Amino acid sequence: MTAALTSCGSDTQASSAEGSGGDRVPVTARVLALVAAEHAGTPDSAERERDAAEELTSGGVGAELRYGSDGEYDGDLLVVAVGTGLDEAMVDCDAEATEFLAGCVRTDQGTLLWEAEAPEEDPGVVYVAVDKGESAALLFYAGPAITGDPRDLGMPISTETLFAIANDPRVDVTTPGETVDAAADLPFWRAG
Repeated sequence: MTAALTSCGSDTQASSAEGSGGDRVPVTARVLALVAAEHAGTPDSAERERDAAEELTSGGVGAELRYGSDGEYDGDLLVVAVGTGLDEAMVDCDAEATEFLAGCVRTDQGTLLWEAEAPEEDPGVVYVAVDKGESAALLFYAGPAITGDPRDLGMPISTETLFAIANDPRVDVTTPGETVDAAADLPFWRAG
């Protein structure tokens, strides 16, 4: 992918620099919601999230996005969190901490983990964890029935999209200032 970006000329190089460099400021939950929506589509709603952010020992910030809400159903849940200090056991497919999961796979994009559906009780959950060096991104996706390897399922938000969100350079503990400005007035944001 680097070769494709650098061979396209200055427009691509400029947009890449905007996404990853420049004046960086602390990320906000609204920024995480904006970036997730750019990749996964506009949600019905988004708000600050704290549970996933607590999985990170320092500087955790999270956003919760809902898709397909209809009044009776809250909608599919996508959580995006970033921070520092992700417990290595969470992304080690051989660790005891992952034994309760239906699957765990390390990929070149990060770690994919999942809990299988418990019929009539729980649809299952897909987790994506990406080590970003000094920080980490952690995503949860719940709603569609997880009946096997999520890479093989026709989920509304694919594992490729989840990894694209997690690996987006704006999804980090700091982000370009212009991204914070762009996220200031999200029409789907709920204060909370």
